[in-house]
Amino acid sequence: MTGTKAFDGVFTAGWMRRFAETVAVTEEELTRLDQAAGDGDFGVNLLTGVRCALAALDRLPPGRQAAAVPLGAAAGAFLDEVGGTSGPLFGLVLQELAAAVGAGPLTGPALARGATAALEAVQRVGEAGGGGKEGV
Repeated sequence: MTGTKAFDGVFTAGWMRRFAETVAVTEEELTRLDQAAGDGDFGVNLLTGVRCALAALDRLPPGRQAAAVPLGAAAGAFLDEVGGTSGPLFGLVLQELAAAVGAGPLTGPALARGATAALEAVQRVGEAGGGGKEGV
């Protein structure tokens, strides 16, 4: 490749594991913030999601895989096992990232395509646009 870093499934699985660690240490704060703006279940649902995603990663066969494999496994966990709004939305984000990566490595351009597609999917499904929740 010409100066572009590329990462495989070991990297993306590690990325998901580090995300899970961050969620675990911030779950209470995320819940507190959601209590001010919503129904207060965001931290709990996100922690449930990352735990399900970790279990899905642990079920993957050992060895090197395409970068999309762990992302797809985590997406499936969020979509199939997590309630609330966060399950489907995080599932969509991870699904779009996996689709953008495809069978190749995770690169900056693939991540950018996936992030753009994820934003569009969340906006479409959540019927969201600019701005924020009234009164918060």
